[in-house]
Amino acid sequence: MTADIVKTEPAGLLAVPDFMKGDAGRGLEHLKKDDLQIPRLSLAQGLSPQLVESDAKYVDGLRLGDMYNSITGQVYGKGPLTFAVVRADPPRAIEFYPLESGGGIKDRDVPLTDPRVSFGKDGEKPVATKFYDYVAVLLPSREWIGLSFKSSSLKTARILNTLMKLRSGMPMFGGLYVISSVAQKKAIGASVVTYYNFDVKNAGNITDEAEYNFVKGLYESISDRVVVVDKGDLDPDAPGAETEM
Repeated sequence: MTADIVKTEPAGLLAVPDFMKGDAGRGLEHLKKDDLQIPRLSLAQGLSPQLVESDAKYVDGLRLGDMYNSITGQVYGKGPLTFAVVRADPPRAIEFYPLESGGGIKDRDVPLTDPRVSFGKDGEKPVATKFYDYVAVLLPSREWIGLSFKSSSLKTARILNTLMKLRSGMPMFGGLYVISSVAQKKAIGASVVTYYNFDVKNAGNITDEAEYNFVKGLYESISDRVVVVDKGDLDPDAPGAETEM
C-alpha cells in the first residue's frame, strides 16, 4: 500500500533539479536535529484559518477535512497515508496561554498528576491539555511528520498504541500503519455539527530491507534527542480546536 498524496506543491518548496542533487545538505551542516521542529500532520476543520483565502495562514488547494503539513503546507487529502512510527513519547500535558491573551504555549511539560490536568470541583475545564506525541515517517515519500493527538483524538492514540504493542517479536519501527481523515458528528446544545478526526489502521510490516534500514536509521538518530512536534495553533480555546489533532 502506498501513500495516496494529493499532488499539491508544498508552500515555499520547489522540486530539486538533478544538477543540485550532488550537493544536497551543503550549507546546513551546523543545523542538527536538536535545532529542528518536526511538522505536524494537521486537519482542516470548519473554522481553520488555512481555509480562508484572506488569512495569512491560507493553504492553497486545501479543502475541508484534508490532512496537511503544518509547516510546509503540503496537502495530503483525506488519505489513507502510510507511515511507520520512529518514536512514541509518553503522554504529557501542555498548558496554553488564554487565546484572549495571545495564545501560545505557557508550559510544555505539565505532569499528568498536576491539578492543572484535572477538571475543577465545579466542572471547570482542565487548564492543561493531555497529548500523545509520535514522530513518524510517511512512506514511500520518506517525509518526517509529527502526530500529536489530543481531546477527541485520544482514542486514536490508544488504538495506535495497541497496534504497536501487539507487534510482539519485532521492533516498533518495523510496523506499517495507515491514517485517514474521517467525518464525525458532535452534539453542541440543540445542534449537531460535523467535524473531522483521524482514523488509524494496521497495514502490515515493512518488507523491503532498504526501507527498513532507512526507518531504523531515523529511529536511532533521534532516540536520545529532544524532539519537538510543532503545536502551532493547537491552543485548546481556539475556534474548532477541540476537534483538532
